[in-house]
Amino acid sequence: MIGRELMIDGNMSRAKHGVSSGRMVLVKNTWALAAMQVGKYLFPLITLPYLARVLGPDAYAVRAYVVSFMVFMTTIIDYGFSQYGTRAVAERSEDIDYISRVNAVVYVAKFAMLCIAGIITATVTPFIQIMAGYPVFVVVSLLSVALKSFLPDFILQGIQDMKAIAVRFTATQLVAVIMIFLFIRGEEQLLLVPVFEGIAAVISIVWSQVYLSSRFGIGVRRFSFKEFRTIFSESTPFFFAIAASAFMASTITVLMGVFAIDTLTISCWSITATIIQGIQALWQPLSRSLFPYMVVNKDAKLLARLLCLGAPLTVVLVAVCYFGADLIMLVMGGADYVQGAYILQWVSPVILFSYPISMMGYPVIGAIGKASQLSICIITTACIQIVVLLTAGVTGNFNIQAIALARVGSEAVLCALEGVMAFRTMRSIKAGSR
Repeated sequence: MIGRELMIDGNMSRAKHGVSSGRMVLVKNTWALAAMQVGKYLFPLITLPYLARVLGPDAYAVRAYVVSFMVFMTTIIDYGFSQYGTRAVAERSEDIDYISRVNAVVYVAKFAMLCIAGIITATVTPFIQIMAGYPVFVVVSLLSVALKSFLPDFILQGIQDMKAIAVRFTATQLVAVIMIFLFIRGEEQLLLVPVFEGIAAVISIVWSQVYLSSRFGIGVRRFSFKEFRTIFSESTPFFFAIAASAFMASTITVLMGVFAIDTLTISCWSITATIIQGIQALWQPLSRSLFPYMVVNKDAKLLARLLCLGAPLTVVLVAVCYFGADLIMLVMGGADYVQGAYILQWVSPVILFSYPISMMGYPVIGAIGKASQLSICIITTACIQIVVLLTAGVTGNFNIQAIALARVGSEAVLCALEGVMAFRTMRSIKAGSR
């Protein structure tokens, strides 16, 4: 059993304290995932100024472009398996045999999707100029992101052992950061960046799997073909929603390469995107730990409080990005990138909408079994963004103004759609509990 005595104590505690006990677990998990964000977002923010300077705008643009392209490949490899796995493990957290089968089937399913991602990458690379000149870098980058996708974090998230995730991921990412600072000295070492990131991922996978086996007895066990089919069918709604989100976040950079935007603009856009992602990382720990909590508790009051508390913070962050854009770009990229500070100013309103989207999406709508409806919302807004961008490109108006309009506008639409859905869903749950 998963720490049998711990599970018995946990069940007794839940019976005594109900939702309040669940909230204590939520708080602990949130702090643990906050520490993990240091490795996931703060470390890239630390390495960004260094890499932007030593690689130069041209080589850094290549890295930024390939990273954005790999977001799509990561989405294909994962295919929503982690989200499905988290929910499955959370619902049957005492069944070690079941969790071990889920672990095994997720590994196999991700490997199958890696093969598809490899075929897509090999087909597309020769036709995109910025990637065609660096085929080895593209291949190594794909392997690096694939290794990260194989991390069994969904199991630890499902059993709400977020501390284990945070410790392992942060420690291994620190190794990657140290190697980058020690060995990357110029654009000729560009290939080493994904190599170091891949090494860190391997260490994290082995470390996490040993921990699961020694602490809980979770390994990999034989599964049936029916379970293999089930994971694809159950993960598909998550995949469409995540894929649409990936399109919203990374399509812009990819289209910059398609429509031959200059490398300096691509670099400045990448720096801006990294800054925005770093800010969004502030509430990602809460969002991730909220998901398994809402699966169990359906706590509408907590959601309302979180939305009210986060609103003033987002306003302050937008103001900082807008009025401090020049200084931020100088610090993050150097003097060569300051002329792109206007990009950060125009895109900063995204922050206003990303916080409520993060709170209302998977942590609420996905957790209560409405993943398909959530997918429709995200796909709709992603399509709006793509249509605007493609129209701008075809008509010769693909510029930062059009990009900012598409990015901010799609986030606003998604926030509105999720708000309506979350309100209706939580109201129906509240009415049903009476």
